[in-house]
Amino acid sequence: MTASIEITIDAVDGPAAAAFWQAALGYERRSERGPYVVLGPPAGDPRPVVVIQHVDAVSPGKNSVHLDLRVDDIDAEVARLRALGATVEWMIDETADGGSRWTTMSDPQGALFCVCTARS
Repeated sequence: MTASIEITIDAVDGPAAAAFWQAALGYERRSERGPYVVLGPPAGDPRPVVVIQHVDAVSPGKNSVHLDLRVDDIDAEVARLRALGATVEWMIDETADGGSRWTTMSDPQGALFCVCTARS
C-alpha cells in the first residue's frame, strides 16, 4: 500500500509555529481547520506537506514531530503495520464532521506516528 507522508509538528503556539515554518521552508499555506495548519511546497516541488498542530501542552512520551501516513484504506494499513510490529495506541474518528479518521500507533521502538485517511 502506498501512503503519502506528512510531517506533523506539535506547537503550543500553533499560529506562530505555522508562520515560522511557512517562511523557513518557503511553503504556501494550503488550509486551516481547527487546530491544524497545512503547509505545502510550491506546485511541482516534491517536498512533503508539513502540518502544524496546535496543542495545549506537549504530551509526555509523545514526539513533538512525527510522521502522518495518509492512506485510502486505514484499516488495511493499520493491520499491515501491526503485522510489522507496530502497536495501536488510540483511534479517533471525526468523519461525521467532514474531518478525518486516524489511528495513533507506535513503532517497535516506541516512536509514535499516525495513520490517517487520505486528504480529499
